[in-house]
Amino acid sequence: SNWAGAVIPWKLIELPEGEFAAPTNDINTTVALALLTSFAYFYAGLSKKGLGYFKRYIAPIPLLLPINILEDFTKPLSLSFRLFGNVLADELTITVLTSL
Repeated sequence: SNWAGAVIPWKLIELPEGEFAAPTNDINTTVALALLTSFAYFYAGLSKKGLGYFKRYIAPIPLLLPINILEDFTKPLSLSFRLFGNVLADELTITVLTSL
């Protein structure tokens, strides 16, 4: 195996001091990304199907209308928390492994 090609450059390169955190390590960034995705989803649906896009809210049965509307509001929140949690877990794992 060629470990020299992987290890030697990291010994030669000095990184500047400071924190190099992922941009999505901030919950506000992940919420903004999730909202942007949701708006793009609505825009694409409305531009392709027009007002017929809203038929999907009553597609199975009209009784599920409140649940389908609630889903559209909770999905961005869920996506943002999932992304934030995954990135935070990655940052913590790297921190623990580098401190060993």
